[in-house]
Amino acid sequence: MKRMRLHIGILLGLFLITFILGSFFDLQLSEAVFKQNDNFGLTVSVIGTLLGYSCLALCGGILFGLGLTRPYNNIVKVFLYIGAVAGFGLGIFFAGREFFGPNGFTNESIEWLGYVISLPFMCGASYLGYVAAKNNDSKSLLFVVIVMMIAIFLSLIPGVTLLKSIFHRPRFRTLSDPLYSEIVFHNWWQRCSNYKDLMALYNVSKEEFKSFPSGHAGATLLLSLTAAFAPLLDKRIKKNHLVLFYSGAVITLLVCYARILVGAHFLSDVSMGALLTTVFTFLANEAIIFYKQKYENKKESQPVEAE
Repeated sequence: MKRMRLHIGILLGLFLITFILGSFFDLQLSEAVFKQNDNFGLTVSVIGTLLGYSCLALCGGILFGLGLTRPYNNIVKVFLYIGAVAGFGLGIFFAGREFFGPNGFTNESIEWLGYVISLPFMCGASYLGYVAAKNNDSKSLLFVVIVMMIAIFLSLIPGVTLLKSIFHRPRFRTLSDPLYSEIVFHNWWQRCSNYKDLMALYNVSKEEFKSFPSGHAGATLLLSLTAAFAPLLDKRIKKNHLVLFYSGAVITLLVCYARILVGAHFLSDVSMGALLTTVFTFLANEAIIFYKQKYENKKESQPVEAE
């Protein structure tokens, strides 16, 4: 896991640079690439977040497998099964709502179909997690899963949601519409304090004032987070896990571009969303390194019994 410091640091530097660039050129970039309801952009956004949120179901499958295959007491097993259901359910909930609605294909009458489409993906991810738990005899597997889930929720739930509720940044697709003349561009550090008045004036939803930061970018980058810890879940992945890690990063960059393309976010929005996940991935990696070193030192300090 120590070697992952460099690779996580590369992503951290990349998204920090794009965040700084966005702070100066957000509006110009969005004006140059914006295409209202572009099918390519919407499709890439949906697929990216679907794959990202599958990591929640993967964690759920691992917890379920640990409950079935490890000799934990009944109380621990109950918590493992609750965590398994929560991971699977949240994966479907977050991924399913991105298909049809204000941030997906604009057909809210079939919003339920998004959850149906997400179901097989979450089942597949859960099964992979179950197999990983079943075939892994590492005592630290549960710790790895818990650290992963904490990283996921700290980067997405409190991080993204809290910042959105503080800044209320208008989305480019809304302020670019000539019908909404009083909704103007805000830099990411400029709080839109009169968003409630604008919502009432133009009868637009609160969703149009949740541009900063991007939850899609942060969610998609969960692929890289999972790939970073993949060798601890399955040793057979060790040779290829860097390919998976950077594949997740490439998919995230595509999603970032797609979100700018459809006017849902600015460059600084998607960069900050990805930065949040990258930072918590780094912290999670450090926690695992600390745990492994502590476990190995404890093992070395144990006296060797004479034969």
